[in-house]
Amino acid sequence: MKKVLVVDDDPSIHKLIQRLVSSKYLVWDAYDGEEALGLISEKKPDLIILDLMMPKLSGIEVCQRLKSNPKTQDIMILFLSARGSQEDKLRGLALGADDYVSKPFHVDELYNKINDLLCKEPTEEAMREALPSS
Repeated sequence: MKKVLVVDDDPSIHKLIQRLVSSKYLVWDAYDGEEALGLISEKKPDLIILDLMMPKLSGIEVCQRLKSNPKTQDIMILFLSARGSQEDKLRGLALGADDYVSKPFHVDELYNKINDLLCKEPTEEAMREALPSS
């Protein structure tokens, strides 16, 4: 089963995402960037739904740390933020995020983006790398 880590300081976001995808994915919660980094090394999520503005470490700092570390650089990141300008979205994607959803969001849009990210078919290159060398 695929694993999702929701990192947001708003408990209502956690509850909503739990209800939305917990029947299909394992979901864990973190309420700030520092807590998220601890859980990432322990749980090894497939997708992180990450708020930009949080206490202790911002989503931007968390994303930068993850993408600069070879052990975590391949974890998918979906930014979920009240900062919804085109500039914010482009900055998030430039940092290495796989997608960006602005708050307030439509539940169906978020659900579809989560599924799209987690159900991506592996690329030919990834499949070749997974084959045992002879």
